Amino acid sequence: MQKLKSLLSPEIKIQNTVCTADLKQHIDIASFNKYEYLSSNLNLYKCGYVKDDKMVGRVTVFESGKLISVGTKSPEQAKKELNKASRILQNYKLSKSVRITSQVRNIVSRFDLKRKLDIVTLARTLPKCMYEPEQFPGIIYRLQGSCVILLFSSGKGIIVGAKFIDEINSALFELKIRINQKLSN
Repeated sequence: MQKLKSLLSPEIKIQNTVCTADLKQHIDIASFNKYEYLSSNLNLYKCGYVKDDKMVGRVTVFESGKLISVGTKSPEQAKKELNKASRILQNYKLSKSVRITSQVRNIVSRFDLKRKLDIVTLARTLPKCMYEPEQFPGIIYRLQGSCVILLFSSGKGIIVGAKFIDEINSALFELKIRINQKLSN
């Protein structure tokens, strides 16, 4: 985790990392409620969950063997929790031993520019942005690639869609440059 923090720009905090993997086998999620750390409510959702006392997030398990980790604060932590969920399922003989390959799908982070913004002016001048205050109180700013920034007049914002830490840093860097260009004119 320390390594990750040194890579992130200081004003960025990761809120959630979504990571997936596939066990490539059928999983009996109907039996989950019999075991410690496993749960399901098949009347509500067609999946089960793995969460032990030391996990930060939780892992959703589908009958197909697909796994989704949510709620962790780094890609490394998400991958560890997917592996842990796989081991727990193996210990209960609900899955066979398999090497899983995880993929980061989305890193959600927040930032604070520590200054108020003229969001109306920014909305008129930022490319690829949308601002409809009746629908949503912030600018939805689409960057090149997969990142989207939700930016509010408070100077706070959220970056979604990143798959790598570098994308988060680049998104914030680009936003700062554009804000400085537009508001200094």
